[in-house]
Amino acid sequence: MRLKPAHWASHLRGPLASVYGIFSDEPLLLQEAEDALMAAAAQHGFAQKQRLAQQDGGIWDALRDERDAGSLFVEQRLLLLRLDSPKVPKEGSAALQYWLASPPPDALLVLSGPRPDASIQKTAWFKGIETHGHTLLRYRPEGQDWPRWVEQRLRAAGMQADSAAVQLLTDLSAGNLGACHQAIQRLQQVYPGQRIDAIAIRAVLADSSQFTIYDLADAVLRGETEHMLHMLDRLRNGDGEPALCLWVLHKDLRLLAELRAGGMDVDAFFRQNRIFPPRQGWLRTAARRLTRSGLQAGIEDCLAIDARIKGQDPTPVWPALTDLCLRMCR
Repeated sequence: MRLKPAHWASHLRGPLASVYGIFSDEPLLLQEAEDALMAAAAQHGFAQKQRLAQQDGGIWDALRDERDAGSLFVEQRLLLLRLDSPKVPKEGSAALQYWLASPPPDALLVLSGPRPDASIQKTAWFKGIETHGHTLLRYRPEGQDWPRWVEQRLRAAGMQADSAAVQLLTDLSAGNLGACHQAIQRLQQVYPGQRIDAIAIRAVLADSSQFTIYDLADAVLRGETEHMLHMLDRLRNGDGEPALCLWVLHKDLRLLAELRAGGMDVDAFFRQNRIFPPRQGWLRTAARRLTRSGLQAGIEDCLAIDARIKGQDPTPVWPALTDLCLRMCR
């Protein structure tokens, strides 16, 4: 059976199935759903936890062995199998169907990974999970769902925010759930249970080095390479969050790309995006300094850095952020 995300919390308060499939392309949503299920399983006596990764050799044989060894365990156990890709190989599909044919009574199997497309949802192993247990597909909030998601997360953290604060956090995050989550955690530490406004959000996004991510973005627009490198160094060695730095840089790149494309009333563009002097002048100058191809390359760099921040790429993040800032300064 397929569960709706809105029903996930209430489902976990009841009896649990023997198998679950949790899928999302958003690491934050995937991790939170996994954590909620593991917490519920612990309350039902599943004391042992074992993680299996798709890249591990012999994982499908290990899954078969786990099913056959069920009676050897005294304690109930939870097996979390993280899929790198929803395209399960033939041996994997066979192992999953073998498990589903007779799930051990002392085990709970949880598959998680990227969201499968329509064709994969028609495969035997996926249908088997829905027949014998439950699947949960979580989608990233889009369009008007995004600001509602931000406001709901603030409320869940025990905070109320005025419309300007919600809009600012919505604009800054630009759909980056992980970075938004980090910002809300900071707000929760500074303003627990309080009502916050846009000024509070901007203040909290500063770090102990006395430089804010907005100072960094402004220095980049002005092309101040030496000052920018100094700020990055302080942010990196202080409490600076790479995800928050990426927010403002990516937003400016999108604004610069639109300005560079032309064919618009620039003054109306600034009003629409609530950009005031002196940033208007810095953006105009940077748009003349940077080429269209350079801006596009910068936007592509942002996607690669975002993957590193989300743990999808083990390459260090701060050097890549430095390269991006240098690209934008030139």
